[in-house]
Amino acid sequence: MNKLMLVVAATFGIIGVVVGTQLESSQSEINLASSSATHERSKEPLYWVAPMDPNYRRNEPGLSPMGMDLVPVYDEAPEDQAAGTVTLNAGLQNQLSVTTAQAQVRAWQDQLILPAIVRFNPEQSQVVQVRAEGWVRQQFVFSVGEQVTRGQPLFTWYSPRLISAQEEFLSALRSGQKGLIAAAESRLLALDMSSQWLQTLRRERKLQEEITVLAPQNGVIQDLTLRPGAQIMPTQKLLTLVNSNALWVEIHIPPGLEQRIEIKDAVILTDTQGHSVTAEIAVLYPLQEGKLRSQVARVERTNDQLNWLDGQYVRADIRGAEDESLQIPASALIDDGHQQRVVLADGQGHFRSIAVTTRKRNAQWVEICSGLEVGDLVVTNAQFLIDSESSVASDLQRYEKATAVDEMNSEEMDHFQMNHEGMNHEEMNHEEMDHSQMNHEGMNHD
Repeated sequence: MNKLMLVVAATFGIIGVVVGTQLESSQSEINLASSSATHERSKEPLYWVAPMDPNYRRNEPGLSPMGMDLVPVYDEAPEDQAAGTVTLNAGLQNQLSVTTAQAQVRAWQDQLILPAIVRFNPEQSQVVQVRAEGWVRQQFVFSVGEQVTRGQPLFTWYSPRLISAQEEFLSALRSGQKGLIAAAESRLLALDMSSQWLQTLRRERKLQEEITVLAPQNGVIQDLTLRPGAQIMPTQKLLTLVNSNALWVEIHIPPGLEQRIEIKDAVILTDTQGHSVTAEIAVLYPLQEGKLRSQVARVERTNDQLNWLDGQYVRADIRGAEDESLQIPASALIDDGHQQRVVLADGQGHFRSIAVTTRKRNAQWVEICSGLEVGDLVVTNAQFLIDSESSVASDLQRYEKATAVDEMNSEEMDHFQMNHEGMNHEEMNHEEMDHSQMNHEGMNHD
């Protein structure tokens, strides 16, 4: 009988275990189904947005004004993510053509392309004047820009003072007195008569009423005020000759770029015909000129085979010295005039806009001063769309936090469950507390 009872009890025990296991399995399946349903609900899109316009949103799928399929946006951001984080799955990144690049330390060669003006070297110019009052008799050059060679006649002129000085010199020669001859010769030299002209006068001993002025150097006439028959004075500048083979190229540097250019920086000068020459910065003027308040850098070179003209515009491509710095591709920088920022990627589908400060930039690279570290991933394509979405998400998160604080109702808080044992009431200052508004009716003062 006892054995029968033991067998029955064991049988019922086994049945209970089997039933319990089945119930537990059923409950697990129910919990899994519930979890799956919750996960599916969390995967429901918050809204649909146009791929090229984040401000175009709809509550259901459809087409954007450009005819593109609206993209679903999910609330997948964990609570510990920073404000403004945008999550994009691999498919959406591929659809938006999102590309990234690393911030890296590389050699930086500063490059600036600036306008420049060609000038004839004023150090090799020559002003033609006379040293006595007179009148122009004949003129042999008539226009600005005319080429002349050294020794070429420019004009002839007549001067009563020169006639008097010649007569004194000839009289001294006839007298044979060395003192008088030296004094008369010095007077003619002071009137800018050349030694060769004096030798001719001494040899021929014939008065010359008209004096021929010769070109002192090869060059181009830059200024010309001569007129046949006009009176000329010692203080008057009659013409200016400049050496067209010696050039100054003046590069105008806009404000803010002065620190990026140094003396001996390499420069490539290119004219409108595509002719290029290499030179280097010779002088940086410590002045600002013109309405734009630009500084001027000067390049010196010869005009061999260039045929550049005074006043001609050329392009200056300035190459600075190389140094290493943290850089990102120029396409990654977002600069709206108020803030410079980039879209930072973590490589796992999360993106966030961050502010950066820059120093130099060119067409390919931007030098970063702060905000990024070596190896950080920045978005180089579709960054404007992600930046717009990141800004909206950040603003919404800040708004939700502020709303949650404002909506907190302290009246519904249960202060009876609060633990006041750790509070030190002896250090509290009750003198400034207003007890007149307190309700003492429910308090037991016994």
